[in-house]
Amino acid sequence: MTASRTRGVLFDLDGTLIDSGRAIVAAYRHAFEHGRGVPLPAPLEDPHVLMAPRPHEIFTTWSDGDADELVALYSEHYLDTAHRQVVAYPAAVRTLEELDRRGVVTGIVTNKSRSRMLLDLEWVGIDTSLLRCIITADDSVERKPDPTPVLLGLSRAGLVPESSWYVGDGPQDVLAGRAAGVRTAGAGYGYYGAAALEPHRPDLMLDGPEDVLSVLSPSRD
Repeated sequence: MTASRTRGVLFDLDGTLIDSGRAIVAAYRHAFEHGRGVPLPAPLEDPHVLMAPRPHEIFTTWSDGDADELVALYSEHYLDTAHRQVVAYPAAVRTLEELDRRGVVTGIVTNKSRSRMLLDLEWVGIDTSLLRCIITADDSVERKPDPTPVLLGLSRAGLVPESSWYVGDGPQDVLAGRAAGVRTAGAGYGYYGAAALEPHRPDLMLDGPEDVLSVLSPSRD
């Protein structure tokens, strides 16, 4: 695929455009401490363990309490307080703005809930008008590595796989993108790291969000 044929770039969110690890861990810690009176299980202190599963699955697996109650505590704390620990990766906002300037369609495809995702974008200063599509856990029962969310993003953004890329930091992102028929770029700077992505053979490995600009060189032609 040549750079001039690139018409769209879809992004994962957590670990790709934003670093929300501390916020997510803090929200889970709050739910366990206030909902069950126990500390957050040690393995869950690692943000990447928390990224692919949905909160209900985490609480069902790691607690014998009412998972719905714990999800509510988690969401409430994230929306009220924890989101303030979210930061955008350096150059993430500028990269989206530059892609838009060059006429490249962009969007987000994430396993995260819409309410938390929109709050994150507002907090870090990512303008949703730059995004042709936003696909969240609220839009699809299936989630990455299933290709359905990526395919839904392509459809809503008016893109075709042959001229599109999906950028994500986890193996599930590479697998979902490949299954959807798009080129894949691994965000080696994210939670999983390049070593975890390399066995899944993304088409590109990025050291930062801005590498999309220099490697893909998207243009209007």
